Amino acid sequence: MTLQVNSNHGVPLNKREQQDKFGARLVLRWAGVLIVLLSSTVISARSQDTVNEFWPEVDTYVTLSPKYRLFFMAQKAVDQDSDLERWQFGPNLDITLKPILRMKFQTLDPEKRKYLTFRIGYRHLISTGPDENRMILAVTPRYPLPKSVLLTDRSQVDLRWRNGFSWRYRNRLGAEKSCTIRSLKFNPYVRSEIFYDSAVSRWNRLSYTGGVVVPIFKRAEIAPSFERQNISGSKTNHVNGAGLTLSLYF
Repeated sequence: MTLQVNSNHGVPLNKREQQDKFGARLVLRWAGVLIVLLSSTVISARSQDTVNEFWPEVDTYVTLSPKYRLFFMAQKAVDQDSDLERWQFGPNLDITLKPILRMKFQTLDPEKRKYLTFRIGYRHLISTGPDENRMILAVTPRYPLPKSVLLTDRSQVDLRWRNGFSWRYRNRLGAEKSCTIRSLKFNPYVRSEIFYDSAVSRWNRLSYTGGVVVPIFKRAEIAPSFERQNISGSKTNHVNGAGLTLSLYF
């Protein structure tokens, strides 16, 4: 049996203290990832084609049955094609397959413990310019990895009606880890997403995101995040977005 000793006081560390130290090191590692992203952003933000934005969002989930749930979202952002502020609202229906094996993952979102989710949704975007309507079709497989890490690979198609019709394909790969330090539970995550836009017939957008999901009540969690977007063929080539999402589960 190996005994770990605290070098500061010569007192053996119990199992809980060792877990707390591991958790603290893990938080520092994820914080380091965010610092690297922020540092690279500060350098790039000196150019005139970079803008900084704040994206507040409220998501509400209503479970209808083990296989079906409703998802309502409201978000404020800036349309990079027109540089106009816009609000985005919409209902969604999530459909999951009954899992053969139960996935163990610490989260308030029950969908993250399922291996495959389909989503059908609608978005209405309001701005001072022309409104936009979107139909959303998405599929998200999930893969549990060792050390309580969850890998996701979402493929989504946006059917867009604004000054005519166009469509956009987007693929998002992400990794999330469930962590606990004493009574604090949180899930840091990183994501990257690539976009193909039929309006310009090319892959024109790439985003990198880092954040953390923290439960604040029994049925609510908050998720601060930072996202860097690189866009070609737009009025704005680079976007730094600070996000804050409130998620409610019923």
